[in-house]
Amino acid sequence: MFRQTYLGVVLFSLIALNATMAAFAVARYPAFFEQHSALVYVLEPIGILLLYTVLTVYLVRVRGGAWNTILINATVFGVITGALESINIGLENVAPGAARSPAISIGFMAIVFSLWGIGGARTVRSGNSIRAGIATAILSAGICMLIAVATGFFIEFFVAPPDPATVSTWAEYRRSGWTDAHAFGLANTLDSAFTHLVIAPIVAMVFGSIGSLLAGSVKPTAR
Repeated sequence: MFRQTYLGVVLFSLIALNATMAAFAVARYPAFFEQHSALVYVLEPIGILLLYTVLTVYLVRVRGGAWNTILINATVFGVITGALESINIGLENVAPGAARSPAISIGFMAIVFSLWGIGGARTVRSGNSIRAGIATAILSAGICMLIAVATGFFIEFFVAPPDPATVSTWAEYRRSGWTDAHAFGLANTLDSAFTHLVIAPIVAMVFGSIGSLLAGSVKPTAR
């Protein structure tokens, strides 16, 4: 119970931090809402963070079964992959030329996705069901992305915001019909957070299924 409560506090804190940073970044630039459909870019991440809040409430309340193992493995692999994603985000801003290399981006994704699968496999190898393994991978991805989004928001909202002059050269900006490059930079960061928070659990379900099925198909070595 203590472990669930502690994890719940951390997750609630990350959710609140992300929502607060997003709200503050938008509030200090009122011109953002002068662009068409700007409100949508605010409502999307807030909506998915509310969903994460509801799921965290459920997570704190569940008891028994395989949850002890799921929480341990998901926390470990969620924090590890969250740190890797944070490093990747930092590289993209500190050394953008090198970080945009397809090999580096693909490498980070491959490692993170694989670790979610390994987390699920560890749960299955501990004597739990494949479903528990998949749940581990999904929870790992959720923890990972809450950490990564917090890092991304902090850097792109406060430390190294996208340069409007650079944003104005983006093909996405030119196609958008927006006339404010700074506002588009904010929208791009919000949209990226929303996309990662939605897609990561889906990807984790796939890799968690693969890892869990492989772990379940290998019989323990006799001692």
